[in-house]
Amino acid sequence: MNYKYKLGFIGCGNMAKAIINGLLDSNLLSTKDIFVSTPSISAPYREVPFTNDNQEVASNCEYVILAIKPQIFKAISEDLANIKSKCVISIMAGVNTDTIAKVCNCNQVIRIMPNTPCSIGEGVSAITSFNADEESNDFVESIFKTISKVVRVEEKYFDAVTSISGSGPAYVYYFIKAMIDGGVKGGLSFEQSKELTIATMIGASKMVENSSEELDTLIQKVCSKGGTTIQAIDTFREKSVDKSIIEGIDKCRKRSEELSKV
Repeated sequence: MNYKYKLGFIGCGNMAKAIINGLLDSNLLSTKDIFVSTPSISAPYREVPFTNDNQEVASNCEYVILAIKPQIFKAISEDLANIKSKCVISIMAGVNTDTIAKVCNCNQVIRIMPNTPCSIGEGVSAITSFNADEESNDFVESIFKTISKVVRVEEKYFDAVTSISGSGPAYVYYFIKAMIDGGVKGGLSFEQSKELTIATMIGASKMVENSSEELDTLIQKVCSKGGTTIQAIDTFREKSVDKSIIEGIDKCRKRSEELSKV
């Protein structure tokens, strides 16, 4: 089948715009390859052609990304029935590939769980496939590699993905805020404490990424008996900070499971 466009978007929210930015900035696709359907804009985003007709996108694009919320998916299900695209790509939370395949009456479905740092090209995206061939898988991975790292995960673990990478940026922001506040309490200006905290978070993350040592070993290397760091670590252990984090992540995962059954 001959398609007018390579890639269509149904929905043009923040994540769709991040993906479009990645595609255009990397030259993976041009504005002539992309088509967008959304009622929320009245002018083209980055000169990408757009329409308010979902069926127009569903009928003219080789690949279609469902960049919408689950409740909207249900509302526009009639527009998506018998979609003409070769492969449907979903970034919706809580809607599994089997459901998408049935609603759209399509053979190939690829589901992605990106996170908000994708908006600055520093995200991570979990990916799983339903009947997708090698060409589709490679193309979809290439899309998301323009804005994130890509990790293949079985769909049954996507609720766990939500609790780590999907919701995880908020946990990191929470810890960063506490570190900054701690620095301010010690007499630093907010900007000084913020700069030191962010640089420390980035550097420590790169250490973990590049080191073959266990995390407990890396922690111990910064701590010395009777020194300063161990005072903070001992306090975190006494307050069971690690258990609180694990408990929070577990509750997040369970809520994701509940929402996916609605």
